[in-house]
Formats: sequence, C-alpha cells, structure tokens
Amino acid sequence: MKNLILERLKELELKHNIRILYACESGSRAWGFASPNSDWDVRFIYVHTQDWYLSIDEQKDMLDFAIDANELDLAGWELRKTLRLFRGSNASPFEWLQSPIVYLDPYDFKSRLWNLTEAYFKPRSVAFHYLGLAKSSSKKGLVDGLMDIKKYFYVLRPLLAAHWICNKKTAPPMEFAPLLEQIKSEEKLYTAIQALTEKKVAAQEGDFIEPVPIIQEFIKKSLGELGLKAKELPAEQTNNALLNDLFRDSIHSYHVDN
Repeated sequence: MKNLILERLKELELKHNIRILYACESGSRAWGFASPNSDWDVRFIYVHTQDWYLSIDEQKDMLDFAIDANELDLAGWELRKTLRLFRGSNASPFEWLQSPIVYLDPYDFKSRLWNLTEAYFKPRSVAFHYLGLAKSSSKKGLVDGLMDIKKYFYVLRPLLAAHWICNKKTAPPMEFAPLLEQIKSEEKLYTAIQALTEKKVAAQEGDFIEPVPIIQEFIKKSLGELGLKAKELPAEQTNNALLNDLFRDSIHSYHVDN
C-alpha cells in the first residue's frame, strides 16, 4: 500500500505542478486502533511555484479527493494555509507532525515546523477544540441506546487529548496509547478502555456495542471538569516572524521549476 500511496503523491506533484514537503498517515491507522476495513487517510503539505504566490487573485489552497477503490483518502493543504492554521493553533498540523507513519519528508520540513510548536501552540483554544469534538461525538455516536464503537474513540481520544493539554499545557500526542497512559492509575477505567480498544481493532466500520458504564461516567465527568480547567489555560498570541521566515525559505528552496 505504501508504494501505491507514494505513486499517487508523485502523480499529484506532476499534475498540479507542486512539491510535497510532507506527507503522513492520519486517522485511525495513525492513532493506533484501525479496524480491518479502515480507510488510508493520507494528509500532505505542499508548496507551489513562486509565480503562484505572486498572483493578485486568491487561489485554491487545498487538494482533496473522493475515497478511491483502494480505500485511499488523500487530502493536502498548501503551505501558506498550513502555516496560517498552525499560527491559529489548529489541531491538525500539530497532529500530522507527530504521525508515526510518514510517507514523505524529503526536506526535513517536519522537524522545522515542529520546532516552532512552543511558540505557536495555544493550550486554551486547542483544549476547547478537543472538548468540542468529544461532546459532539458523544451525542452522534449513541443510537437507540447503542454506541457506535468508532464514535466511542472519537470521544475518548479528543477527551484524553484535552486532559493532556489541561495538565501539561503542551501539544498532545497523536497516538492513542500515550494518551491512555495518563489514566493508568485508574485501574478499572484503564482496563475497560483497553478492552474497548481490542474490540475496536477487531470490529468493522459501523459496528455498535452496549455503552460501558464506567467509560460513560468518565466521559460525563471529564467533559465538565476539563471545561473548567481549559478556561484557565494560557492563550498568548505570537507574532508571525518565525512562520514568515519558514514560508519564504520554503518557497525559495523547494519551489517547482517551471
């Protein structure tokens, strides 16, 4: 599958006259609890030619495609869009840069952008983002008294990510395992979520299970407590200088020759 993904990425470079700075796996395969029929969620960051950036017209700043017959879901963000969202502490770039499955990083872009995390990560806004995801998924996942097992993790992963931010004030790991380790001292809860993870890995997309009481109580309690903690987190704004430097250098160094 990796070879197919690399072929598709190369095709996109040629077709759209771009250069891909970084490409990784996102979604359940990167999180560590993929089901047998999970999609391949490939996300990438790309740069255009210098002329593209000199146009007076706003142009499309992302590439996305329908899932193909190989269950391959490809989507990419243009460099300027990525850096703007990184500046705003959008959670996605911080996750992508921590993916355990990297397909392309030919220019060491991953480490260059990750090194700016401390300057631009805003704990408060990202914590509230994850809490919003957890709350929304907890409502959508429950159908006729049963819980979509996939949605269970769309609640637990962001909830544990918010827990990490509220306690450590740093960007949370992308993978589920280190997030879960935070509650290892709560033995019954920890064991219940481990068991749920095993069920998720063996389940098919769309499988439902009975809600687990101890996990349901944890979700309810955490949404309330973490919401209060998140309000006390810092939300400083950093200027654009470091990102502008990276942006200009990337265009000069990695642009596609016409």
